[in-house]
Amino acid sequence: MAITHFISHHFHLNEQAEPSVHLRETELAVDDLTETLAMDLKRAYLSRVNRQHGQFSGEAETAGLAGWLDGLLQEKSDFLAFSGQVANQLLALLKEQEVELRGHLVLFLEQQFDQQALYLFVVNQRIATRINEQQAVEPVLTLDLGASLMAIKVDLTQWKGEGGAYLSMTASRAGKGGATLLEQLTGFSEGIDKAAVTRDFLERIELFSQNLPEEQVNDYRSQVVSYCMEQDLQDEPVEIGGLSQAVEGVDPSVFSSYLADNLPSGNSKLLLDRKSLQRYVKFAGREKDLAISFSSYQLNKRIHYQADSDTLSITGLPKTLRSQLLGHVEE
Repeated sequence: MAITHFISHHFHLNEQAEPSVHLRETELAVDDLTETLAMDLKRAYLSRVNRQHGQFSGEAETAGLAGWLDGLLQEKSDFLAFSGQVANQLLALLKEQEVELRGHLVLFLEQQFDQQALYLFVVNQRIATRINEQQAVEPVLTLDLGASLMAIKVDLTQWKGEGGAYLSMTASRAGKGGATLLEQLTGFSEGIDKAAVTRDFLERIELFSQNLPEEQVNDYRSQVVSYCMEQDLQDEPVEIGGLSQAVEGVDPSVFSSYLADNLPSGNSKLLLDRKSLQRYVKFAGREKDLAISFSSYQLNKRIHYQADSDTLSITGLPKTLRSQLLGHVEE
């Protein structure tokens, strides 16, 4: 990581039980600790499968977050002033929506080669315990990087360059209102229906598999999904050219031309849905004491489903499961 600026502001409730913010007066030094925190925050953000991608709305393009960010990039303001503007806007929204926040607003800029991005995190505090030097148990405040975490990423290079879905965000999974809060803070609009895009993409992938030898199809599917999942974990789109080069056993030029001709025009870069990708190679379900998971290519081979009776039939059980069943029968 190459963090160029890093700051946090503290949100709490004042004596009147109203949202309040304590603005930090200087940026935090970029050292091992701040870089570790930035990495942990990014990792938590990238692990979310519910990330939404879009753009600033037309009205928000020159106001609010986008306007302040544009001023920062044009050096009309510095990072400290920019972060204060965002913090005060968040405070106004918290008061308006009557939402409590006991935690921090963390912002940092990342520069990697010629790519620049802004990350913004709303991080709650939680109480944990520790054993101190006197061997006594005491409470300690920590950052909650779990369900309550909210995050925004602005790909600054893409925003000022080719456009597209340069804005992404993920709301809290711990309660309602998080998505609305982030949408108002960013002016988020034009979200991409990644599930629909992925469904269309996988249909084309499956049609192409019909031209391959049967023994090659499963490996082909796995390679496609593996590449696409890795791109999603980096919050990067799937580029047709890169995918074509990554899949072994197929002619890259033929595969690339096929996708270019059969996907919607102009979609050389695709943001895909991780859940849909997982379902393409594996079916899974859980209900109370029953959990079932199997590779999709086993359907209609070792595994058969009868829709009218809602029955799943399995031929040739895994050895460990068969041993357990036989042992239970013998008992």
